[in-house]
Amino acid sequence: MSLVRLLYVSHLAKGCGPDELGKILEVSRRNNRKNGVTGALCYSARGFLQCLEGPAAAVNQLYRTIARDDRHLDVTLLDYADIQTRAFGDWSMAYVREDEIDRKILKRIRGAESFDPFDMAAGEAMDLLKEVVRERKEFLARQQAASED
Repeated sequence: MSLVRLLYVSHLAKGCGPDELGKILEVSRRNNRKNGVTGALCYSARGFLQCLEGPAAAVNQLYRTIARDDRHLDVTLLDYADIQTRAFGDWSMAYVREDEIDRKILKRIRGAESFDPFDMAAGEAMDLLKEVVRERKEFLARQQAASED
């Protein structure tokens, strides 16, 4: 099966708050599992950074849906590529808020401690997503281990 990776940024429309974002995540995760799509989403008040991976037809349709969704503004494609392996294969949609990002990671990858998705090149954006999702996975594993003790 041919896999693709799509990376984009967008703004959340005014009037869409945490509840709306929660609904988007819930539906996305359910639909992504069904369609074989994996990925990661990083959110700040300045915008979304999202990576989608999976079969080309599913990823392309999902991106068209996002681009038409009035909750997303200024949808901007950063990268689209054929891939051999997924970077976020364990996640129907990993999610990290800006306030959960270690500033040292931002400083190392971006040279700044701020997260502005619209001010990132594709390679930098992917590096950031991989790093924050790796950190999220480690955090969740520590939480799980602590709850088992």
